[in-house]
Amino acid sequence: MSSALSTASQAVNTSLAQQSRYTGAADRRRRKRAKISAQVLVRVADANERFEEICTSVDVSRDGLLFTSGKPSYRKGQQLEIVFPYSCAATALNQPQGAEIVRVTEQPGNRFAVAIEFLASRALHRQSPAASKTAVPVTHAAQQPLVLAVESDPRAAEIIRNLLQQDGYSVTIVPSAKDALEILRTTVPSVFVGEVEANDMSGHDLCLIIKRNERLQHVPVILLTRSAQPADYNASHQLGAVVCMAKPFKPERLLHVIRLVSPPPTHKSAYGARLTNSSIERTL
Repeated sequence: MSSALSTASQAVNTSLAQQSRYTGAADRRRRKRAKISAQVLVRVADANERFEEICTSVDVSRDGLLFTSGKPSYRKGQQLEIVFPYSCAATALNQPQGAEIVRVTEQPGNRFAVAIEFLASRALHRQSPAASKTAVPVTHAAQQPLVLAVESDPRAAEIIRNLLQQDGYSVTIVPSAKDALEILRTTVPSVFVGEVEANDMSGHDLCLIIKRNERLQHVPVILLTRSAQPADYNASHQLGAVVCMAKPFKPERLLHVIRLVSPPPTHKSAYGARLTNSSIERTL
């Protein structure tokens, strides 16, 4: 009898441990951050002080972001209005959302690291499982956000296209920077993905053209490189790219970054859905 009780107790403990690991892993996926260099407009409005400033984000997740500021006025619990990514271009689709400060940390040089949480994300995670299953998705636009990408490898291009279309994005992939420029003459994509080592034009040069164009400068640019040299990352950020990713990379990361910097598709799969095609990572 005691042996049976001991076996049952061990089974229960094992089940609880597995459940704890699963919950922890799910929470880590939900809060996974990406280092993105993009402008964020911060508005503070309360009884004591009203101001706004443009900062540069450091880390971004789908729950919130971290930015640095020289203002000592930020405090935990303060309500903010955040526009991310922000552009001063007249054609920019700046969409403000409510947020709350969850942490303020003093940095060297009289700077402050401010971590905020999006209020919409907080409300979503507080829903009961039954409520989240029956929730009606919010319609942001009738037209799906367009991702324009330069990818010279046909197989990799097809994988990227399937990955993004499965998540609800419209996707146009061309083999050269010249083809991308022709499309950009008449089209403003939601996100641009370029190759640093493109055959006909460097991805850095194409990024510079986009950022110097008043009509396109607000478009988030993601650069892909076959090199892992720090100089490539630094040059990409200095030219205005939100992130530079080295090949090969996990496909979930590309999708994760695109989700962070683009408007959400009207119809999309559940965030965090597992991608089981292991050949994607090897190809990219």
